[in-house]
Amino acid sequence: MARISPTLAALAAALLLAGCSAPATPDASSPAAEAPSATSGATSDAGTGSEAEASSMALMAVVGTADDPEAYEISITDADGQPVTSVPAGDYQLTFVDESTMHNFHLMGPGGVDIATDVAGSDTSTVEVTLEAGTYEYLCDPHPGSMAGTLEVTG
Repeated sequence: MARISPTLAALAAALLLAGCSAPATPDASSPAAEAPSATSGATSDAGTGSEAEASSMALMAVVGTADDPEAYEISITDADGQPVTSVPAGDYQLTFVDESTMHNFHLMGPGGVDIATDVAGSDTSTVEVTLEAGTYEYLCDPHPGSMAGTLEVTG
């Protein structure tokens, strides 16, 4: 899995903490800073977005919390830290925010997507992923009963 620059790692951490502190000013040279946010399924209508919007969205794969990396919490959020439950099909930059040494983030779904961080170490890398219409599952491999969720991808 590719490693990200310290600047992008700092941006990911700042985004994770955005709800707890003053807004961070992203580095304009960072690709994640330029990408529009994915929208939550609760408030979005996938039919209203443009193709360009869907092809460059950023998502965060979060394990634990900013205060407790070992917390039994797992989620997919947008760049603003808001939970995401549904997105339109397209290409995404998926940034792992996994500072835990006892959890991991594992995403599986249509199109052969099967991406996971290591359990033993932390990971703040970013990968490109193409999401096709369907249901994607994500979980912590050691704790699938208490740390799991789904992401609906619309056509």
